[in-house]
Amino acid sequence: MVTASPHAHHHPVENPSFQAWLQVKAVRDIASGLLIFVLVAGATPHLLGWCMPAATCIPLGDALVVLRSGGPRAVAYGAHGATALVMPAIGVLLLVA
Repeated sequence: MVTASPHAHHHPVENPSFQAWLQVKAVRDIASGLLIFVLVAGATPHLLGWCMPAATCIPLGDALVVLRSGGPRAVAYGAHGATALVMPAIGVLLLVA
């Protein structure tokens, strides 16, 4: 008699890692949409300076997803959190340049 594996009917969408990846993808899609609105609003010399703070929601969202999915805090804060702090600082420097 052959018995089915307990994971025989397991779908990838039920996998927490896959769900975390989808959440990261959603954050990036929303942030990309915000950047497009900024770019469409007008091309000024300081446009990149405004784009950097707008794009900061990408690493912030990534950090939240890593934390909510039980990922390593070092990655959430060290990689994504640090990036989220540096991006607006660069934006300010571009705006005052």
